[in-house]
Amino acid sequence: MRLMILMCAMALALSAAPLTLQFTGNEKISEAELFTVLGLRKPYKIEVWEDEPAIDEVAVPQTLSALVSFYRAKGFYHTRITSEMHEGSVVFKIIENDPITVKTIQINSPITVDSDVVLQPDDIFDQEKFSESKSLIRKRYGEAGYCNAQFNAKAWVDIETNEAHLLFEASPGEPCTFGPVAVESTPNIDGKLTASMLRFEEGDPYSVEAIKQSYEALYAQEAISRVMINDNERNGSIVPITLVVEETEQPIRFTAGLGYSSDQGFSAQTGLKHRNFFGNLKTLSLDARYTQLTQEAAATFALPLKNRGILGAEIGYKNEIFDGYKTESTYEKVTARYQDLPSSVMAGVLFDRIKTYDSNDPLNFPDNTLFITSPLGEINVDTRDKLLEPTKGFWLNAKLTGSLLSPVFSDATYFKSLLSGAYLLSPSEGHTLGIKARWGTLRVYDGDVPASYRFYAGGMNSNRAYTYRDLGPKNSDGDPLGFPSLLEGSFEYRFPVYGEFRGVLFSDLTFIGDDYIPDYNAPYWGVGIGLRYVTPIGPIAIDVGVDPEEIGQYAIHFRIGELF
Repeated sequence: MRLMILMCAMALALSAAPLTLQFTGNEKISEAELFTVLGLRKPYKIEVWEDEPAIDEVAVPQTLSALVSFYRAKGFYHTRITSEMHEGSVVFKIIENDPITVKTIQINSPITVDSDVVLQPDDIFDQEKFSESKSLIRKRYGEAGYCNAQFNAKAWVDIETNEAHLLFEASPGEPCTFGPVAVESTPNIDGKLTASMLRFEEGDPYSVEAIKQSYEALYAQEAISRVMINDNERNGSIVPITLVVEETEQPIRFTAGLGYSSDQGFSAQTGLKHRNFFGNLKTLSLDARYTQLTQEAAATFALPLKNRGILGAEIGYKNEIFDGYKTESTYEKVTARYQDLPSSVMAGVLFDRIKTYDSNDPLNFPDNTLFITSPLGEINVDTRDKLLEPTKGFWLNAKLTGSLLSPVFSDATYFKSLLSGAYLLSPSEGHTLGIKARWGTLRVYDGDVPASYRFYAGGMNSNRAYTYRDLGPKNSDGDPLGFPSLLEGSFEYRFPVYGEFRGVLFSDLTFIGDDYIPDYNAPYWGVGIGLRYVTPIGPIAIDVGVDPEEIGQYAIHFRIGELF
C-alpha cells in the first residue's frame, strides 16, 4: 500500500505543470542575472512565441539553494530567501540585507597591476570580480613574457563587520620565449599554412595576447571548426607550442535572408559557399542580393597564402537605380590582401564596364557605356570591441583608386579617395560617446567617368536630416546631381532608457563642393534623436533627423545595428 502511494505521488509530481518564476525584493541583483544563474532566459518582449522560464515543483529546493549561493558569491552573505507556491507559479522572496564590502587591498607586484584589480575599496565584495582580478594579473604577466610567474591571492571575510581584506601577490620569474611549433592538422589543410597564420614565431617573447590574436586569425578561416594552441609545456623559459587544427565536416554552406532599411527598402539575399574548395582553406562563393534600388550577383574566389596573405578574384553584375538614371555594371576584380589583426592592407585592379541608361537628364547623366580599369588600394584598422553594438575602440579606413585614359584600358584619367574613421568610448556602464568622420574627393583630369562614381550624401549612414542620396544640388527635375568632394562628420551619445531600450542623441554635419575641395561656407546640418531595442542579432534602430536651420527638412531612418 505504501509503495502504491509513493508511486502515485511520484507520478503526480512528474505530471505536474512547470511553475513560472517570480522574484521580489531583489534590488541590487537584477532579474536577468537571477534567471541566467539558473540556466534560464527570459524572452525579449518581442519574442511573443517563447514561453516564460519555468521549473518543476521538485526543483524548487535546488533553485532556492542556487539563488542563496549566487547571492553569497556576489557578497551578500546575510541574504535570506524563501519560496511561496501559487497556482502555476513560484515566488522567491528575497531579503538581501547588508553586503560585505572591500575594506583594504594590498598589492605586492614588481609589475604595475593596480588597474587589473577590478575591485576597489568600498565596493561590494564580488567573488567573480575577485577571480577576474587574479586572471587579469596573470594575463598581465603573460603579456609581459613571464610564463612561469607565481601568484598568490587571498580574501579574508569578516561577517561580523561585513568587511573583506584582499591580498594580491606575484613573482615574475625568468622571461619566456616561444619555442618550436608542432602542427597537427587534417589531410585537406596544410599545417605549414596554418602555422604561418600564428601571430608569433619561434624565439619571439612569450605573449598571451599573441596567442589570442592567433586564435582570432585561425577561426577567421571558415573551413576551420576547431583550434587548440597548447602552451602548457615548459622547457625552462622556453614554451614549445602544439597547434591542433580541425576542418569543418560540412564545408558547403547555404545562406538566405530578408531585411529592410530606410535607404534600400526591402531586401532579400542568398548565397552558396564552399569553405574549403579543393583544400587548404580556399573558398568559392556565389551570392545574390535584391533590394528596391539594387540588384547584384557575384562569384568570389579566395586563396589564402602563407604569412597572412590572401589572393582574391571576383566577377559580378550590378544594376542600380538612381534618381534620374540607372546603371548596369559588369566587373572583374583581382586583389591581394595582407592581414595582421587588427589591420589589413589591400591592393588590386578593377575592370568595370558600366552602362548609364534611362536618363532623364542627358547633360548631367548622359546615356553611355564606359570601360574603366582602376588600380585599387585600401588600408583598414579596426579595434572595436563588437561589430553590431560597439562601445569602445576605433576604426580607420582609406580607399584609393584611379585610372589613366587609354584607348584599350580606360575611358578616363581620374583619381578618387575616401578616408573615414570613428572613435568610441564608454565613460560609464551603458553610456557611449562616438564620433565619425568621412572625407572624399574625385578629380577627373581627362575623359569621362560614370555619374555613379560621384559622391552622394544623405541617409542613415550619412546626414540623417535627409533621405538616402537626397542632400545637395539638384537638377530641374529634382534629381540629386552628386558632387566631386565631401566632408561629413557625426557625433552620437548613446544611453540606457529602460530594460532593453537605448536612446541616442546625434548631430550630423556635411560639407560638399563642385570641385575637389568641399565648400566649407555652406554646411548642411542635421540633429536628432534615436531609439534602439537590443536583440540577439543587434539593436533595432530608428532615427529621426531634422535640419535645425530648416525645420521642414527632416527624415526618418530604420536599420539593424549601430552606424559605427
